[in-house]
Amino acid sequence: MKTMIKTIPALACAILLAGGHAWAQEPAALDQLPVCQLDPRDSGKLAVEPCRPAPPVQPRRSVAQVIGRMPAQPAPPVVPMAPLPPSPAVPMPRAPQPIGSCDTGGCRDAAGARYNGAGNATLDANGRICHRNGAFIQCF
Repeated sequence: MKTMIKTIPALACAILLAGGHAWAQEPAALDQLPVCQLDPRDSGKLAVEPCRPAPPVQPRRSVAQVIGRMPAQPAPPVVPMAPLPPSPAVPMPRAPQPIGSCDTGGCRDAAGARYNGAGNATLDANGRICHRNGAFIQCF
């Protein structure tokens, strides 16, 4: 019984190693195998197994790596720019004004100035855009 237990693992190893796998074949048999190709129905599998890898299309050659330095270039010329003309003074927005009364064409503030337009966007007498926020109006 003990000899049978010792021979079973040895027999199992022999069966696995001689199971007809590609790595168990001789190198001369690789030349007779077809070139490996993917299965057209399942790209995760090979069409024929075992197979041999395809020969290289063109042999690779070594090339010496040469890293050159950038040529020195002179600094670009400085072009003087003419000073910009003074910009017109932009009026600062006024403080919000309380609204006195409104009608369908616009609103009047507490001082009596008219703001034409409907809704929150109106224009003052100078054509500036004004924004109405509740009981106040502010022009920009």
